[in-house]
Amino acid sequence: MRRLPIAAAGVALALGLTGCAGGGTYSADTASTLQHGVLSVATAASGKDYAGALTQLAALQQRNDAALKSGAIAPDRHDAIAASLAAVKADLTQLKDAADRAQLQQQLQQLQQQQQQQKQQDNKGKDKKGGGDGGDGG
Repeated sequence: MRRLPIAAAGVALALGLTGCAGGGTYSADTASTLQHGVLSVATAASGKDYAGALTQLAALQQRNDAALKSGAIAPDRHDAIAASLAAVKADLTQLKDAADRAQLQQQLQQLQQQQQQQKQQDNKGKDKKGGGDGGDGG
């Protein structure tokens, strides 16, 4: 499975945000707002909180869309950021799915161990009770 390191994705996204900030495509305030969003995504992802990172990513996308609607960002810059966000979302979704599968697998193993322990206890109880049960046949 291909996994783009989240830190690298965050850095790429941050560089994309800052790359044109000085070129006049959007204001320093808009760039700062979007960069803080990238930091929130990267922080959550580095803590393996993929659901939280996806939530932060959705908020970042909303900020990007709002900046476009208000005219604070040029359409081409908005589209480039949106494409970066989509790539990061795909990677985060893969990581979240893998983490969810691993957690479910661990829970399944724990349940199987508990079931096996219960069977062993049941068998021990039967051995103790069943030892004198020869019956008198009549």
